[in-house]
Amino acid sequence: MTGFGSSEKGDFRVEVRSLNSRYLEMNFRLPCGLLEQEVPLRNIIKEKFARGRFDVFVSVKEGRRMVSLDARKAKELYAGLDGLRRELGIPDSPSMAELIVLKDLFLSEESGHDLASLKDAFDESLAQVEAMRLGEGRIIAQDISGRAEILERLNSEMKELLPKTALALREKFAAKIRAMMAEAGIDEGRIAQEAAVLAEKADIAEELTRITGHLEHMKKMISGKNDKIGRELDFLLQELNREANTIGSKTGEMEITGRDIQFKTEVERIRQQAQNLQ
Repeated sequence: MTGFGSSEKGDFRVEVRSLNSRYLEMNFRLPCGLLEQEVPLRNIIKEKFARGRFDVFVSVKEGRRMVSLDARKAKELYAGLDGLRRELGIPDSPSMAELIVLKDLFLSEESGHDLASLKDAFDESLAQVEAMRLGEGRIIAQDISGRAEILERLNSEMKELLPKTALALREKFAAKIRAMMAEAGIDEGRIAQEAAVLAEKADIAEELTRITGHLEHMKKMISGKNDKIGRELDFLLQELNREANTIGSKTGEMEITGRDIQFKTEVERIRQQAQNLQ
């Protein structure tokens, strides 16, 4: 699902953009001085979201720099330089100006930014993203719910056609066997028995029953409070498609085949929508 959030706190401005993805992907753009903050921010996203591509942009105002002095290192450096001066016979002792040239050895600079402000801005941006995703998710769930009703209708229609198609299959198989074995002298009772066996192998009642169970589970998922159903719904749709493929391979009756094709079309439409759910 898509979403956008932005916030400014203290010296920080944070923008978070979310796009559809089957997996959880994150891309961060942080100032060099804040690179160590990427892992904590990643963990916050992982706690809140299961899917989606997240692009995080952090910019920072130029803040004050706090300089700290390591007096011990400064004294050691001065003593070392003074000792070297005496060994070389240099008359003048090291001056403060000469020490400042080597300041990196005993001075350190730290950012004056308040990192708590960064987290506050990040949390607020994510909250905005989550609100947008939830709104979009409700719309998608309504669409899926409507398509699930279409699947239920098609499944019921195929169930109602079963007795008619079973009889048609028996007659078709019997006619084929009669044509093939006309000269073999096989009696009508044997032909009817073989036709019944073949028709039973083509029976789709079991697949239709499993589809009913899957659709009931889907409705519970959509109407439930769990907001992370994307992966589970993916698996359920795979099972529905598998049952529909089996029905298509078992029966050649046009009335059922036509509904089976419609069924698979709706499953694919739901699958495309489900990829947008986390």
